[in-house]
Amino acid sequence: MRNLIFVGQLDDQGHAILFVGGTWKVTKGARVLAHGKKTSTLYMTSCPRDTIAVADASTDTSLWHHRLGHMSEKEMKMLLSKGKLPELKSIDFDMCESCILGKQKRVSFLKTGRTPKAKKLELVHTDLWGPSPVASLRGSRYYITFIDDSSKKVWVYFLKNKSDVFEIFKKWKAMVETEIGLKVKYLRSDNGGEYIDGGFSEYCAAQGIRMENTILRTPQQNGVTEHMNITLNECARSMRLHVGLPKTFWVDVVSTATYLINRGPLVPMEFRLPNEVWNGKEVKFSHLKVFCYVSYVHIDSDARSKLDAKSKICFFIGYGDEKFGYRFWDEQNRKIIRSINVIFNEQVMYKDKSTVVSDVIEIDQKKSEFVNLDELIESTVQKNGEEDKENVNSQVDLSTPVDEVRRSSRNIRPP
Repeated sequence: MRNLIFVGQLDDQGHAILFVGGTWKVTKGARVLAHGKKTSTLYMTSCPRDTIAVADASTDTSLWHHRLGHMSEKEMKMLLSKGKLPELKSIDFDMCESCILGKQKRVSFLKTGRTPKAKKLELVHTDLWGPSPVASLRGSRYYITFIDDSSKKVWVYFLKNKSDVFEIFKKWKAMVETEIGLKVKYLRSDNGGEYIDGGFSEYCAAQGIRMENTILRTPQQNGVTEHMNITLNECARSMRLHVGLPKTFWVDVVSTATYLINRGPLVPMEFRLPNEVWNGKEVKFSHLKVFCYVSYVHIDSDARSKLDAKSKICFFIGYGDEKFGYRFWDEQNRKIIRSINVIFNEQVMYKDKSTVVSDVIEIDQKKSEFVNLDELIESTVQKNGEEDKENVNSQVDLSTPVDEVRRSSRNIRPP
């Protein structure tokens, strides 16, 4: 019966139910899922009858929406149809303010209806974005993208100067050609000097790579990279605004956005996933976590004392490969660390860190109430010695010379 609400089931699923003053409401976190008033002996709901039924679906959809870097509803439904999100039974979307702030007024390009190249690396699109108005933690102000036209897989590298483009391209070329055993044939870019000067064009000619340069001030001719830059920046902007992360972390946000975009369905690829098309391996989603939420990273025994905490509070800021695990921001020590031994808390984000920090301060204050062990031993020995001395003096006959007072020979041991 859908006209009755079972309070016990809601409680088992983590909802809070409050009955007070002739009114009632059901909440989960800061969100009110249902409310109503008391009529006679019954509590009636003031919200649509289907609200409670879809409450969990909406919450789970929101969680995966954040894990996937604020992916669109259409793309999430495609992943669900492919069986990539087995934890979800349906996609029930709420309005996402971070998506509105990060993606509104998208730039559109004319659709050419062009068919992607059949072979990998036959055509590679590239573009340089920047400079960023804010330097990253390591001083980067640019990023360069390489997109395989066949699979639409994208690689992103971060640079401090435009002059680094040539060296980055050579490293990327060596990596991908070794990975799949094919050669880059065509490289399409704009007319930027970074792709012409410094021996870049001569190197491509020597390697048998044909360069295709677009006409000046016509970015539509290189629409693949231009659209990818927009997608990357919108995704990164939404993720950063959602958690309240400072702009200096833009490199980490763009890197995470790239990781997720390579695992999301694309319209030009008939909703196939770029990573699966590129390497032929199935993409897994079980390891995905919400960007920049609280994480408890384990501290190795050789890096702490026996009385120290066994983990530290950090914030998840990116993915690595199987060797390097996840990447975290250690706010206390102001550095980035890598770990696979971690417990995620996907309920507290970066901008809510004040609540976490206050808890840590309270714990530290409680720790300060403990006496240092060395000081405790020293003070105990000194106090016991003084007490023995007073006890002996109180039992001595005043007529007895001081030199003849018998001193205790007992060895004083600390408790």
